[in-house]
This record gives sequence, structure tokens and C-alpha cells, in this order.
Amino acid sequence: MKNTPEPISRRGSQNPNTFWMSISLPWVKQPEDAEDKAVTTSQMSQGWVFGALGMVAIGALFKNAPLFALGFLLVAALLVAWLWARYCLSSLHIERRFSQPRAFYGEEIDMAQVFTNNKLLPVPWLAVSDEYPGQLVITSASEPGTMIGSKMRVRKLATTVSLGWYERVTRHYKVRCMARGEHEFGPVDVQSGDVFGLFRRSEAFATPETLIVYPRYVPIDQLGITARQPFGDFKAMQQLATDPLRLRTIREYVYGDNPRHIHWKASARQGMLQTKLFDPAATPQLHIFCNQDTFAHVWEGLDRESLELTITVAASIANYGLEQGYMVGLRVNSFAPYADTQVKINPSRNPDQLTRILENLALIKGWSGLPMEDLIRAERRGLPRGATMVVVTSVISDDMLDVLTAIRRSGHPVTLIETIGSRRTTNAEKMVSGDALYSQGITYYLVDVVGRVAALDSLSF
Repeated sequence: MKNTPEPISRRGSQNPNTFWMSISLPWVKQPEDAEDKAVTTSQMSQGWVFGALGMVAIGALFKNAPLFALGFLLVAALLVAWLWARYCLSSLHIERRFSQPRAFYGEEIDMAQVFTNNKLLPVPWLAVSDEYPGQLVITSASEPGTMIGSKMRVRKLATTVSLGWYERVTRHYKVRCMARGEHEFGPVDVQSGDVFGLFRRSEAFATPETLIVYPRYVPIDQLGITARQPFGDFKAMQQLATDPLRLRTIREYVYGDNPRHIHWKASARQGMLQTKLFDPAATPQLHIFCNQDTFAHVWEGLDRESLELTITVAASIANYGLEQGYMVGLRVNSFAPYADTQVKINPSRNPDQLTRILENLALIKGWSGLPMEDLIRAERRGLPRGATMVVVTSVISDDMLDVLTAIRRSGHPVTLIETIGSRRTTNAEKMVSGDALYSQGITYYLVDVVGRVAALDSLSF
């Protein structure tokens, strides 16, 4: 858990309903030019103050001891309430805890708000307003039927608690992760006051927490891609070298097989020539290129639906490739998190490879870093022998097709997947011809789910 959040100092508005006083918290360094924090009052509390002072003044003027004593008691009670409101938020700690810092799309995780009062003075009431991303859906654990969610960018989670001296109170919630990305929570606005509700004090606590939601991925046959040969039925011109010590299977001999690999004992048993098949000496590599651009020019904006579809398809291909035994790598034409270089994950079959790929895809913001054709051209020479390339993009340029054709002619299998998540201004004559690409040896797929991106996991083609 992160360190205890520090309150954020706020400047009150200049109005007659405010009593100004200096509040100095031990863990907060106040700026020299900061205005004093305020304990606010309502018209009712102002009436009590003026009434109590009036009773004291009238009692003293007319020597009315009972009225003077009553007014004095009211003034003392108001002073106690005022001091209570002034120190009610001192030594108050607020934390937000998640059951896990990362989650898969559609997963439901636990979130807890922890309020700790580290002082003798009780907090009779505490009104809390916690900011959270509007794309997520929060369910109250105490009232499971209560859903707190919206399509707004930022929402506020409101709750009220009461804290005794040195007491800790925890509120539990369920967070349903319905949007990919890096979601930031906080700050927390709180308001409290005295037990009578006459005086109030507000504070903002910086409680930054980040929740990363991975993009969803689905079986590739639900994308409209043939599962048997998703990366094309063209064999690379330069085959991977096989390992003669790693016998995979035996099959009937066909014209073109190496005579040195004939299995004579099996041929004698079967009465026909049988040949040996060996596993490759190196594991085949799959390089996925994910294009975050959704238009030909950056200044045209961003198509969110197509971007989410592109990321989903890239994640699905990565999952399938790892399941089939490929060493899968990822290239994205966007800047890596907290770095000034493009996203680049080298091919690997490590058990954590899918998690690394999903996390990098989750952090894509849609800010263009480099045109995809330039990225492909820069990575072209680094492709190892026999590596397969899959390009997932929602915008295809002539320059990109030229680069992919050149890569295919150099002996690398190339698959181009076009994604369309929303109806854009695309002319019919600009559509890519699958037959033309097929003649060049490039396998082409079109994933067109306009208006159905959110239900992609249930599509059947």
C-alpha cells in the first residue's frame, strides 16, 4: 500500500458565512502565501451565535443572571462545537485498497475504503466523495443490488461514516472492470464538523491509486479467422532448419521429400515408403504489429471503437500464437509506458509473455508515435529467418502494402488483418482487395463488427 495520503490545502471563498482560522497539520508544509483554512457556518449556526451573544449582552445589561448564564452556556457550547469542527479532520487517514492492482476485462475485484481516526476526538459524521473513472462499474458490497456507474469520464462515490476515538472503519465495494486501460482513482473530498452540525470543515486527500485493466481476447474463430491456418497457407521460401534428433512423426513418402529421411523399418512394415518428420531446430516466431492509428492522418482524430477492436484482435492473436507453441512478440507504434521508445516486446514463450503483451496493450492511449509503415520498415531487417508477421490495423496505406509485399518476397509469411469498429468515411474504391493481396502471397482478413465491438466475445462468423 502506498504511503498515507496527505491532505490538499484549499482556499475558501470570501463570503460572510466563513470564520477564518489557521489550521496547522504536522505532516503538511503550508505555503507562506496560503490563506488560512476556514470552518464554515450555515445561517442556522450564525443565528445561534448571534442569539447567544445577544443573550449574554442583554443579561449583563439588565443584570438578568439566568439569561446571562444561559447565554454564557450557549457561547461555551458553540465554542466547543467550533473547536471540534476545527480539529475533526486532524490525524485522519484515508486509504483505498484493491484486492489486485491488475485485472482482466470483465473481471470483478474488491475495493476497500479505509478510514482511520488517530486521535482522542471522535468524528461524529464524515461525508466522503471519492472520484473514480466513469468507465468502471462499482457495486456496493453491503447493498449488492446498488450499481454505481456511468459513461461519464469521472464519477464520485459518496458515502458517510462515523468514527470514534482511535477507530478504523472499512467500506467494501466491488469494481467491475468494463473498460481497458490505466484507470486512476482519487482524490477524496471529505467534509465533517461538530456533533451538532453547526460548523463544518472540508478537506481534499490525495489518494492516488491506479488500476490496470487488460484488453479482452477471444478465440480467433470468433473473429472470422480460420483457426487451422490463421497466418496463411503459404510456406516460407526459407524453411526453418530441422533437428534430426527431434523426430516428430512418420508419414507416407511423397515426391520432393529428402530420401535420406526414409524410415526403412516403417516402410517394410507398411509395404510402402515412409518418411520421417522432424521438429524445427528453432521454435517458430510470430511478430505481431499493432497499429494504434485509426486514420491516415493524425490530425483527423481517433476512432475509439476501431482502436479497441484492433487491440482486442492483437491480444487474441497473441493468445492463440502462444497456445500453438509460437514465440510471440509485439510491436506497437506508440511510446512505451514511462519511456521515449516504441513498444517492443521480443518474441518469447515465457509463461509471463501473454501478461506482458496484455499490459502493454492496456496502456495504449491512442497517441500516435510513428506511422506503422515506418515501424515495419525499421523492424524489417531484424526479422529472423522463417518468422511470421501479422499486422493488425484499421487503416491501410499504399506504402504499407508495398512494404508488406517486399517482406513477403523475402521469404516471411505475412498476414494482414483489417479492423473496422465503426462506420467511417471510407470510399469503396479505397477498400483493400483480398484477391490482389492473395496473388502477392499476403493473407488478408477483414474483421468488420460495426456497432458490435462490445459484444465481440459472443460473435460467430
